[in-house]
Amino acid sequence: MNFNIAADRRNTNSIKWNREAIENISANPVAEPFWVADMDFLPEPHIQEAGRVLAGLGVYGYPSFPKDTAAVSQWLRQKHGWIMAKENIIFAQGLLHALALSINLFSKEGASLLVPSPMYRPFREIPKRNNRKLIEHNLGYEDGLFYLDKERFRADAENADMIIFCSPQNPSGLVFSKEDLEFVLQTAKERNIPIISDEIHSDLAHPEAKHIPMGLANERIGAKCITLFAPSKTFNIAGEHCAFAVFSDDEMEKAFRDAESALWLDEPGLSAGELAYAAYTKGSEYNKELCRYLGESIEAMRKYLSLSCPGMKIVNGQASFVTFIDCKEYYQKIEAEVLGHPDRYSGGEGGGILSRFFGVAAGVAVNDGTWFGSEWKEFVRFNYGTSRDRVMKALERMVRAVKAL
Repeated sequence: MNFNIAADRRNTNSIKWNREAIENISANPVAEPFWVADMDFLPEPHIQEAGRVLAGLGVYGYPSFPKDTAAVSQWLRQKHGWIMAKENIIFAQGLLHALALSINLFSKEGASLLVPSPMYRPFREIPKRNNRKLIEHNLGYEDGLFYLDKERFRADAENADMIIFCSPQNPSGLVFSKEDLEFVLQTAKERNIPIISDEIHSDLAHPEAKHIPMGLANERIGAKCITLFAPSKTFNIAGEHCAFAVFSDDEMEKAFRDAESALWLDEPGLSAGELAYAAYTKGSEYNKELCRYLGESIEAMRKYLSLSCPGMKIVNGQASFVTFIDCKEYYQKIEAEVLGHPDRYSGGEGGGILSRFFGVAAGVAVNDGTWFGSEWKEFVRFNYGTSRDRVMKALERMVRAVKAL
């Protein structure tokens, strides 16, 4: 794969490139999109071929995928050193579906769910829509680095009925250490509460980082743990709602299987199954190359900002293709600019001060930090899952916009 060539995703029914959606967050319909968390790379060639074969056959009847969990088991062993029998891997209709179903099965209405923040917005919306309360636990943050503040985490967990974790963390790209994971698991075990770990970004740890699945770290601790993962971010097939779950607790596993069966949601659709199987059996080299490319891209971004605009900082960024950019040093000037020129920055109701500023002044559509919690208004989430040339030109426009204030 040549990751220096980005796919042209215009006119492909892509929400990331949808002009109305871009205008909604950036106040500029023609801003270049660096927001929604999918990449502008074509999928691995074998995945593309699987899609072409499926289309060419013209047969779209009921599928059968007895081999899918075997492929996932092989991937977990090869990628993460996690030996997990195929019989213990459960298909789910997308990671957020698995999360919502788990919340409903393993907590009661009115329960308090601890979720580290900044948090992916559905982690806030799903509990609220299912009549649960949120305990927003802010990760520690200092000079461009988010980290797990163990003392505060333990204190916040005292009132929790469930923990929802994101590992690696979205939007920071923080990869948690084995010590961090074991601490979180031990805390959950002491409280006898379940922990759900969303690991949708786990296969995209950069070469210098090592992701440890929560379920693997839990093998010597024995907390009630649910580990969720998917091929969607790894192989850029997020349009196919396909995910997998592994349970540490037999009773919880049975309850989840029974619920999926009762809802008639326990098998993948035709294309989701075919593409996932191709990804997990033939996508290893692609994944290695992609992780290396993304790691090089974020280091180039970090170096450029440190030299050209030290007041803007790339945070952790050890995994995936999205990261927070800390704009704290310029926030007051940007806020004065946006609020002082309402005609220029009109619209963008779905965004915030920073996303509207960069959308209009730089032609770059990013997620405003407030999408991840109101206290993160001085950050933006930037998606660097595209060609490095496109990434660096966008950063250059953002820096020029800030320096022009």
